Parts: sequence; C-alpha cells; structure tokens
Amino acid sequence: MSAPAFLVPQLPPLDSTYGAWLVSLFVETILYGMGVLQTWIYFASVGWPQDSLSIRLMVCIVVVLETLQVTFFFRSSYLRFVQNFGVLTAEIDWVDSAQLLSSYLGAFAVRLFFASRVYKLTQKSPSPFAKIGMYGIFVFAFLSVVAGSAQTAWTSIIGSFLKLNDTKAVTTVQAATSLTCDLLITLFLCIFLTRQKGDIKKTNIMMERLIYEAINRGTLTVLASGINLILFLALPDTFWFFLGLAPSSKLYMNSLLATLNNRQRIRDQVASRLDKGWNPIPMGSMGHTIGGRSMRPLKFKAHGNDTKSNFDGDISIIDGMRNKSIEVICENEAMGVQVVVQRQAPV
Repeated sequence: MSAPAFLVPQLPPLDSTYGAWLVSLFVETILYGMGVLQTWIYFASVGWPQDSLSIRLMVCIVVVLETLQVTFFFRSSYLRFVQNFGVLTAEIDWVDSAQLLSSYLGAFAVRLFFASRVYKLTQKSPSPFAKIGMYGIFVFAFLSVVAGSAQTAWTSIIGSFLKLNDTKAVTTVQAATSLTCDLLITLFLCIFLTRQKGDIKKTNIMMERLIYEAINRGTLTVLASGINLILFLALPDTFWFFLGLAPSSKLYMNSLLATLNNRQRIRDQVASRLDKGWNPIPMGSMGHTIGGRSMRPLKFKAHGNDTKSNFDGDISIIDGMRNKSIEVICENEAMGVQVVVQRQAPV
C-alpha cells in the first residue's frame, strides 16, 4: 500500500522544520508569559481607570487575540507531536491558519495605537513631511494586515507546508510592509518627540525618556520583521522563518503594554528631580514661545505670596509678576505623560 501523498519522504531535516517550530514555540511562550504579567500590571495600575474607553478596549482586543494565537499554536503542536506522533506530515490544519490570522490582527491593532500617537504628535505640524509620514504609517499598516489575511487564505487553500514557496509574493509583501511600518513609527516618534524639547530641563528629560522607550520598542519589532523576511527568502522549504514570525505578535503585545505601564515610571523619574532644588526658567527669553515653538502644550499657574489669587495664562502674565512660585504642568498628550514641575520666578 503506497504512503499518503502528504507524508514526508522529501521533507528537509527535522532540525530545520519541527526543530525550528519547537524553538519558536518556546520563545513565543516566554514572551506571552511576559505579556500576561504586563496585562496584570496594567489592570492593577491607575492607568486602567484613567485611560479612555478606546485604549482599554484595544488592550482587551490585543490580549484576546494573542491568547487565541498561542492557544492555536499549542493545539497545532499537540496535533503533530502527540496525536500524530511518529507520522511526519506537511499538511496545514485549520488551527495553523487561525493562529497566523490572530497574529496579524493583533499586530495591526498595536500598530494602529502607535500610529494614533504619531498622529497626535504631528496633527498640528505644518510640515508636509509630517503629513506624508503619518499617512504612510496608516497605509503600510493596512497593507500589512491585508497581505497577511491574503497569505492566511492562500496557505489554507494550498494545504501543505511543502508549497509555502508558492506564497512567496504575498508573504514578501506582508513582511516588507510590516518592516516599513515599524521603521516609520519608530522614526517619527523619535523626530517629533525631539521637536517637543525646549528650554525647560524637566520637559527635555521627559522627552528623552519617551524617545528611549520608542527606540527600544521599535528595535525589537523591526528585528523580528527583518528576521522573518530574510529567513523566508534565504531558506525556503524550512521553518526557520518561524523564529521571526512566531514571536513578533508577542513583541507587539509587550511593547503596547510596556508603553502604557511605563507612563507612571516616567512621571516618577522626572518628578524625582524636583526635590533637588529650584530650576529657574529664563523668563525674559521665553515670551510666548520656547525654542521657537508655541507654548500651547504647557499650562502655567502662578500663585501669589500675599494673596490667594491664581492666574491662568501664558508667559506674558507671569513675566510681569514678582516673588511668585510657578507650577508648570508639562503634558505630552500623545504618549499619555503629565509631569508637574515647580519653578521659582526670578525677582
């Protein structure tokens, strides 16, 4: 009796197929555990009740999608290594397609979140470069999820891992658009957070912390997308590309939750500098702008020493006052950070 067509006399060695599969499952499971911890921290912290409904809903959607993805991955692994133990097959089961689609949808949701942060940073910028980059992020994020959905449908139709090379075109588009989108998000966050800097030292420290977080987030996701693309093209008919593909969605999940959870840590780091004494503002050089930028992102409240009157307004009001303490609220709405800084107005 001849062996079924899907049995694998011609499969590559196991270390480049099921071996790579198990390694990627191991790495993904570790990252998922880190994501679960980040999720618990988010729900237990003050960020959950203070965030808008859209952010809370997005967090729930990402966590559910990533939980489904890792569940489908385990189900597929159990099918191959337990139920079909000793029978090496290249057949693609429905759970393989389901976990792939869950991964792409979860990554898309996270990209939309960071794209919205870039949008808030650039929406008032007159630069055409800002507009082109902002819309480019949304376009590449959309193309990535569309190509991923097409890839999922195609792999389900061909029904065999031995024919994955037939999906090279759509897989390359998916990986390339993911890589480009992540690069643009990281680049624009760094550029426009840098432009938020001015003459206030504490504000600059906060911006530097946010830039550092953006670079860390972007490096990991870009690296995963790059590994997926390179290994898929360089080593066809193997599963080595799983090393970039499988953990990528968990990296997105962790980057999202870490960004939300680190807001309080950034506030505390900047606020800890307040106990080291007054940091005077060069009032004469500020006028209505700081570093050539509008003072609209900053709110100033001056408290008189001999009266209880409060003055809300711009620098021109405070500039003419003497012997006043100034409370500066440094806000970065896009990244969700607010730091209160006290200044002593020069006499």
